[in-house]
Amino acid sequence: MSRYLYLLNKNQFKIVFFLTVIFVLFKALMPPGDPFLTFHHADKVLHAGAFFVLSFLLNRSSSSIEKRLRNMGSLLAFGILIEILQSFTGYREVSSLDVFADLVGILLFQFSYSLLKFVQQKRHQKKKNI
Repeated sequence: MSRYLYLLNKNQFKIVFFLTVIFVLFKALMPPGDPFLTFHHADKVLHAGAFFVLSFLLNRSSSSIEKRLRNMGSLLAFGILIEILQSFTGYREVSSLDVFADLVGILLFQFSYSLLKFVQQKRHQKKKNI
């Protein structure tokens, strides 16, 4: 799986990231249509999923820990901006829980990424010791 992550270089991941940002912003500001998911709080799952994907794409664009922390803050600010812009639409509601779901998505990616890196390091060390 990880070999496929290197099919795109950092600049290409940046392009995909910005296209995804535009798509997420577009979907967030459009009038609600038929729900993709129909269970209670499905919107929160979509928020978390979108910000998980945005975190992945932004992480692939810049990999140092300092940039990871900056990226997390930037994505959270983007989530807050979406809620502010939704307040001007008249057909969308502002929700602090949506921002919390955005944060959950960001943190889930960061945790998953850190766990994956940890497992990879352990495997590398194990192979080195053999």
